[in-house]
Order: sequence, then structure tokens, then C-alpha cells
Amino acid sequence: MLRLLLAIGVAALSTVSHAADFDTNQFNLKVKGDSWGVEFREYSQSDRSHIQLEHYLDKWKFAYRYDENGDKVEHRPRIDYNLLDNDYFYITPRIEYRYYEGDRDDYGRLRSAFGLKWGNAYYEITPMIHFAKDNSDNDFGFDEYQQKVGYKWKLDDKVKLNTFVQHEADNNFDKTNLFFGTTLEVNF
Repeated sequence: MLRLLLAIGVAALSTVSHAADFDTNQFNLKVKGDSWGVEFREYSQSDRSHIQLEHYLDKWKFAYRYDENGDKVEHRPRIDYNLLDNDYFYITPRIEYRYYEGDRDDYGRLRSAFGLKWGNAYYEITPMIHFAKDNSDNDFGFDEYQQKVGYKWKLDDKVKLNTFVQHEADNNFDKTNLFFGTTLEVNF
């Protein structure tokens, strides 16, 4: 119990204490069962937050995300597939549709997380292809990238803490966002 309280304290403190060093910071809480999950996300220095409902079936994850950012509301159905995951590498492709309420451009997105693992440490790059975007001259081209460096702490048989730094870039690899993130995951 002490480890869990310490992890919650570290996650909450890290979101506040590093706020000036990054564009924004992210705190995630994931609660997972064998076939279902729910994720809550909050950002510092931002009005953005989301909730995601997930269903797991073998190597598939079917999810729905409700995302709010100020007056922007987004609905995001998505499907992930665990293509490869061993002690050293992982590849997780995803397809999703991003539907916005109001007068905003909806579109689809293909992405795949490619990761390297060293024990509990990891590096991940995620190139993204947007498609069916009305005002895009780069349809079906790489137009966004995420890179993440992190460390996963096993706090208990059912509790993990993931700390990471994420860099986001446009199609020219120019930075669009940099943040420190924490994810507290509780499994049932």
C-alpha cells in the first residue's frame, strides 16, 4: 500500500514540478481487467482531458476516446493490433477515425508504434499518416511523428508506473510539443 501511495504522489508531483520545463505535462490513470479497460488523462497548462473505454480480444484492442480541449470536442474510435512484442522489440499498428463536433475537419489516421526495450527502459517512435483530410496536400503521407523515452516501474503484481518524455514533431521533424508524462496502471 505504501508503494502505491508513493507512486501516486510521485506521479502527481511530477506533473506539477516539471510544468515550467515542458510545453505541457500529462497524467494518465489506467484501470484494466482481463477484457476491458478505462483510461483517464489530464494535462497541466492545458484545458485538454480525455476518457477512453477499451475492450481486449486476443491481440486486438478496440477503443473509444472522448477528448475535450477547451471548446473542441472529439470522438475517436480506434483499433490497435499487437503485431510483435518480445523482450527487445514491439510493433503496435493502429487505425482510428477522428470526428470533431462543430465546424472542424474530420479525418482518419494510420500509425504504428515501433519500440525498443532495455529491461524496464524503452524508446518508441510513432510515425503517423493522416487520410481523408479535406484541406491536406499530404494525404496518405507521413505528417506527424512522436518519440518517447521512458521507464516502467513495477510497484506491485497489479500496479505499474510508467514515466516518460514525449517529443512530437510535424512532417519536417520540427517540434510541435514536448512533455513529461506519467501513467499509473492498475490491473484487476
